Amino acid sequence: MSTQHIKMGGAPEGYDAQLVLRELHSHGEPVVHIARDDKRMSAMAEALAFFAPDVPVIKFPAWDCLPYDRVSPNADVAAARMATLAALVHDMPKGFVLLTTMNA
Repeated sequence: MSTQHIKMGGAPEGYDAQLVLRELHSHGEPVVHIARDDKRMSAMAEALAFFAPDVPVIKFPAWDCLPYDRVSPNADVAAARMATLAALVHDMPKGFVLLTTMNA
C-alpha cells in the first residue's frame, strides 16, 4: 500500500468526482473523500455512481446526535457506520472510494 497522501481542495462541485476517479484509476489505491456535510457526501456518491458505476463506493456517515446527548444515535446511522467499518476489514477490493464528512 502506498503511503503517499494527496490533498485537493477548492475543486468545483461536480468536477471533484472526476478528480477522485482520476486518482483512483492512476494509483489503484483506496481514495478517501471528506465532504463538508451529508448532502454533499450524497451528491458525490451520485456523481461517482454516474461516472463510474463499477467503482465500489462506501459511505461513513456522521452521527446524528452530539456526544453526551440525552438521545441515542439513530439505529440506521449506527448500522451504516458499523457496516462500513466491517467492509473496510473484510473483502474490500484494492481500489475503492470511501466517502465521509467532516463531522464523522
